[in-house]
Amino acid sequence: MNNYVYGAPADIGMINNRKGFRAAQNRIAALMFFVFALMMGSSVIYALGINFFPGMTTSTFRSELIQAIMYLGYMAVPVILFGILRGKRPGVYFCFRRGKKHTVAVGFAAMGIIYFAQLCAVIMSDLFSAAGIDLNAASMQTTTEPAVIILRVIYVAVFPAIFEELVTRGIVLGELLPYGKGFAIITSGVLFALMHGNPIQLPFAFIAGVTMAYSVVACGTMRVSVVIHFMNNFLSVLFMSLPEIIPKEIAYSIEAAVSVLIFVFGAAALLYLLKCKKKEKASQNADRDPADTPPAPAVRDKWLCTVDDEPCKVDLRGGVLRNVTPLLYVYAVIMLFEAFSTLITLAAMPAIQDFMEGVYGLV
Repeated sequence: MNNYVYGAPADIGMINNRKGFRAAQNRIAALMFFVFALMMGSSVIYALGINFFPGMTTSTFRSELIQAIMYLGYMAVPVILFGILRGKRPGVYFCFRRGKKHTVAVGFAAMGIIYFAQLCAVIMSDLFSAAGIDLNAASMQTTTEPAVIILRVIYVAVFPAIFEELVTRGIVLGELLPYGKGFAIITSGVLFALMHGNPIQLPFAFIAGVTMAYSVVACGTMRVSVVIHFMNNFLSVLFMSLPEIIPKEIAYSIEAAVSVLIFVFGAAALLYLLKCKKKEKASQNADRDPADTPPAPAVRDKWLCTVDDEPCKVDLRGGVLRNVTPLLYVYAVIMLFEAFSTLITLAAMPAIQDFMEGVYGLV
């Protein structure tokens, strides 16, 4: 519930809350810009390295090891520097203690929702491919090398489950939760989607980001989002590698069976949570005495990602978008431009190739 009367004169506390709210957004925007700058810089250095040292890519393992080190650099370094500048240890944002009641059920339900969103993303990708736009052109190549598969599990499943969660579900939620849970959850999802920069991943990553952020807030721990993130990415690596290791028919059957199990367990967990919530609400209404005073707000936890109340709640009913800082808007525009310029480039690639073939043919 909002603690302030919308439209009433703002007191000193409300003004300070709004200032802190904007400052938190600016800190988050600076962090995201830093991640993006390091990512682009690493890509440029990698491209130059390939031109000057072609031996970098002669081995698939060596090439992907370099990419893994680059990922570790542009995701881990900003998190460490952010903590140093804020005077906080990463553990302040990375709450990995035991979750609240129904954490396991929340995890299964969230995994079902995310997997369904991923299925929709795959269907969308296939539709684009049918239209001549190959959105998977830059995806990883299939391989049977055990060392490469293990490396991919590390930097595609383990690293993102730690560092992307630390950025979006740790720092973003930790900075914004005191000012309102709804805004913090949605912002975490939006930034998680924009951070990927892939046009096909934008809607899927947004749904996944919001789902995992809500799970963290509901369960009071990042265990749930870290495990979900790891399992989702791990299964992607596994299902991409299986057809190269075992017969394709068996591999696709395993993938289908696992997908069905995830959907079934996710749906069952979601129904269970809705039933529990209905029971708890009915029990609270039955035990409530109209003469009772409302309970005092919970004391803010030292772990920023498990704020149970909203001690600095900002009233956003006058318009959410007008309360977003310009820095976040600039970041969003840049990331959207990158995503859709990639889409346009991929769409125009067949025409460009035909043109170049025609030019070289004439020569």
